[in-house]
Amino acid sequence: MDELLQALAQGFLVGSTYGLLALGMGLIYSVSGLVNFAHGDFFSLGMYLCFALFSAFALDPYVSLVITLPAMMLIGAGVYQFLIRPIAGHHLLMVIQLTLGLALLVQNGILMVFGGQFERTPSIVESKLVLLGPVVVRMPHVIACLASFGIAAALYVLLRSTDWGRAIRSVHQNAKAAALMGIDVGRVRMLTFAAGLGLLAIAAALIVPGTPMHPSLGLRYTVITLIVMVLGGMTNFVGIMLAGLVIGISEALGTIYLSDMLGMLMPYLIFVVIMLLRPQGLLKAA
Repeated sequence: MDELLQALAQGFLVGSTYGLLALGMGLIYSVSGLVNFAHGDFFSLGMYLCFALFSAFALDPYVSLVITLPAMMLIGAGVYQFLIRPIAGHHLLMVIQLTLGLALLVQNGILMVFGGQFERTPSIVESKLVLLGPVVVRMPHVIACLASFGIAAALYVLLRSTDWGRAIRSVHQNAKAAALMGIDVGRVRMLTFAAGLGLLAIAAALIVPGTPMHPSLGLRYTVITLIVMVLGGMTNFVGIMLAGLVIGISEALGTIYLSDMLGMLMPYLIFVVIMLLRPQGLLKAA
């Protein structure tokens, strides 16, 4: 029983960060219909930015967020404005190929600058543990979980109660009608893309303490993020967070109770089963 509780707690904490990663992709998809296949590699870039700032200035990853957040948002705005926007009206395959090219560019850029060895970024809370009865969890995971749900709640309120949120929902529902009502659709999409990468910067700072990093990690996070977003209903943010928990818990249970290969496959098997039973995802698209 203690082992089961430990697995459930670990999966819940990790799954909440998967949900945060998928929120960034879901936010971008909701206004542009764009699936960013470089999502995981931009997340990896955020992690390496934290590592670079720690190496150069001994900044804790949580502190370095004051630099990495605006930097990633500027990168996101620039990528959309100068690379994605000029071809956004063309065939969707062109945009997919562009984001795949960006993934390779970011991954190989990280490899050239930092090398191919594994790296890790320490934090002041890295070695601290939290005891919840028989369950022992790492403090960075607890912080990441609380921050993920807090950011998800703030994003929900932002989309429902602010002019920017209403503009996003208008573009999501009907971009042409939104343009006729005076909304700058291109600007909304650029800011949303920047916000999506900003969420990646936050997720990187939350996940990076003590986590081994390698330039090739981006593909894994892209796949996990896609699974969570599709499982959650694409644009349903509540569903996305719920899907993150499902994938995180299934991953933890598979790792403990199954062999190495089957344990690694468990999240994907769960995804296939749920999609066969509910093709629309856990919750319908918002």
